[in-house]
Amino acid sequence: MLHLLLHFAVLTGMVLLLAKVLPGVRINSTRGAAMVALVFGVLNLLVGWLVKAALATLLIIPAFLTAGLAWALVPFLANVALLWVTDKLLDAFELRDTRALLISAGAITLANVVLHAVLH
Repeated sequence: MLHLLLHFAVLTGMVLLLAKVLPGVRINSTRGAAMVALVFGVLNLLVGWLVKAALATLLIIPAFLTAGLAWALVPFLANVALLWVTDKLLDAFELRDTRALLISAGAITLANVVLHAVLH
């Protein structure tokens, strides 16, 4: 349970930070950032595994050609897809362009990697 709360707090903070530093990210309030973290987390829990499995399958040939390195893109690409859906579901959150989407997904992916490294 503590792991989930910590993950939620880090994601909420990351969304707030991205809204401050990236002109293409808009959030209405801290409550809106918490809603983004909640919706993104629920989407990740419910369909994230399916998105990751589909991406891993699509990247099988590139992964073979790169000795598995292409599979390192799977979490990032899954976050891109889930963040895009989150943007479409919430009025309080807006990603104005593809650049903002990609940078935001990269920052969230990096935050997840750091958080998992610290917790394990």
